[in-house]
Amino acid sequence: MSTTTVTAEQLSDVLQDYQIHLTGGESIPVQQSHSAVVGNPANWPTDRNRIPPYRPINRHLDMEQRPLGSNAFENAFLFAMFSGVVANASIAKFWGKTLGPVFPGLFKYSIGGEW
Repeated sequence: MSTTTVTAEQLSDVLQDYQIHLTGGESIPVQQSHSAVVGNPANWPTDRNRIPPYRPINRHLDMEQRPLGSNAFENAFLFAMFSGVVANASIAKFWGKTLGPVFPGLFKYSIGGEW
């Protein structure tokens, strides 16, 4: 078995390629949300970590800024993906209201180290 010796200078030369270099002084304009000044409602949870601040629904979105896809293939893929999510949720609700109470553990599988 052979060993390779790397000097500190060689290591710094390799790591130099991964240094972050900020170029230019231009700043990217950030669009301010219409809800930037709205505070959290009284029932907003504060007992959990990493919950973002409350933002009310923006009912004046410009849908041109959020295209569904750039071509027909992407449109079909996104439609199929989101339709599958809706179908899965609908079937889960149906199962929970019909035969789910009769067979409670039929479609539950342990994940990781669970029993």
